[in-house]
Amino acid sequence: MKQHFSVSDDNHYGLRDYSRMGKLGRSFMRHISVPVKVISFTAIVYLCVWSLEILLLKLGVVDAGVSFLGISIEHIFFAVEILSVALAASVGMHLFLERPMERLTAVMKKAKEGDFLVRAPVTSEDEIGDLARAFNQMLSKMTDLSANKIQSDQDVAMIQEQLRLQSRLEEKSAIIERTNRTLEHLVKDLSLIYEIGQEVNSIVDIDDLYANITETLKRYLRISEFAILVFDEKREELLIKVAHGFADMESVFKTSFRLGEGVTGLVAETGKKIYIKDTTRETRFLNYKCEKPSEPSSFLSIPLMYKEEVMGVINFARGGTSSFSYQDVKMLSLVANQVALAIANSKLYTKTRELSVRDELTGINNRRYFQQMLNMEWKRAIRFKRDLSLIMIDVDHFKSYNDTFGHLEGDRALKQIGQTLRKHLREVDTVARFGGEEFVLLLPDTDKRGAIAVAEKVRLLVEGHSFLSAENRETRQMTISAGISTYPDDVDDIDDLIDHADIALYRAKENGRNRIECYESKKEEDAGDVVLEAAKKDGIREKKSAGVVH
Repeated sequence: MKQHFSVSDDNHYGLRDYSRMGKLGRSFMRHISVPVKVISFTAIVYLCVWSLEILLLKLGVVDAGVSFLGISIEHIFFAVEILSVALAASVGMHLFLERPMERLTAVMKKAKEGDFLVRAPVTSEDEIGDLARAFNQMLSKMTDLSANKIQSDQDVAMIQEQLRLQSRLEEKSAIIERTNRTLEHLVKDLSLIYEIGQEVNSIVDIDDLYANITETLKRYLRISEFAILVFDEKREELLIKVAHGFADMESVFKTSFRLGEGVTGLVAETGKKIYIKDTTRETRFLNYKCEKPSEPSSFLSIPLMYKEEVMGVINFARGGTSSFSYQDVKMLSLVANQVALAIANSKLYTKTRELSVRDELTGINNRRYFQQMLNMEWKRAIRFKRDLSLIMIDVDHFKSYNDTFGHLEGDRALKQIGQTLRKHLREVDTVARFGGEEFVLLLPDTDKRGAIAVAEKVRLLVEGHSFLSAENRETRQMTISAGISTYPDDVDDIDDLIDHADIALYRAKENGRNRIECYESKKEEDAGDVVLEAAKKDGIREKKSAGVVH
């Protein structure tokens, strides 16, 4: 056991000796010059090769008297020694000279490109190491110089900036003073604009809006005359909706302008404001097509624009020449923006209300909604080859009912009829007020026989319904007439579905009312022609053929 530990300890100490010798060797190699390193490395390799040859000969692995291809073993060993020396010298040159120089050259290239923070690796104490240290010292000095230059440039730039700011300080002070005065006026103008905006944007009804704009602008603006003209798409003219301060208001309100006509029409056409400092010298100024005043005045016309669309024009006038300052023009332009926004909001509200899917009086769907559903159900019927029926209903003698009991009672009756129709139809069916006292029923997946059953059902419901007066003191009776058309039996076009139901409805009226008639395309041709002629007199569109059956 002791012997075991003794051997282990000897091995351990031997390894430590080899490690120390390795460190000493590396330290030795670091401190000698490059040529000595190359020679030493070559000599070591040569000694190793020579020792190997001697060992091979002594061990008898190689016989000294043997020759190979006529060459003695001594000559072969000599050649191997020469090759090993050459190879060792080449490897030594690469390890101790070329590779360190490549590293140093790479660092120099980076420094050449402006990277002064890079440093060459110092791995030895030989000539290459001395060169790397010297190069690193040079880079350090260049880095310091570069930093000093940057700092100097910054100092110079700062001084120049201070001088520039100092030279402009007096100018800026004057500008600030003028700006403060401008801001005071601007705050007043903005407060005025805000108040005007609050006034006019709180109203959505277009007629109420025009009246409110008149009073608001009169209250806030010191303007002798002003007018607002709105473009009418149907007439393609600018119509006056608001006017103030004119001697002949009636004539002014009758005035209209085409696009491009006069100053007002030109502003509407181009979307750019026009300021006339003296109206007596401007031939384009038409003075609302009235007699021009002999005294000079100033005229400002500004487009009313919303989302880059010209909706109209607002005009301002003051007595005297050049009566509107630059600040006045800016402020009145902001007023025009507020007015344009208010008009746009009002129009949007009106359009939204008109496009609502509910009929305000009866609470059922309106004609627009019916048209949407008709388009959808028609496409579905065409695609899936399904039946689609339409029932057009008209209240009998409704005009007489209105004349006798009044329009309010007539409205109550229409509402009750509408609710009755909606209550007794399927969810998939569409009930809508078509207009006036007319109602329309759209029945998907329903053939003519089914449509007749539905029409007769609602006819009996209305006939049996007691229409109460507003005070519930008396009951009245009403009846309806109905016309039916069905796809694909009667029509192959969506418009014909409505038109043929209209024709059938007209026949129901002609045949005594309180009844149902169906359109029949292949029967009673002559009778159909008579119906068409009568229908044309009542405003029903002409069709090629018509016939009705009960």
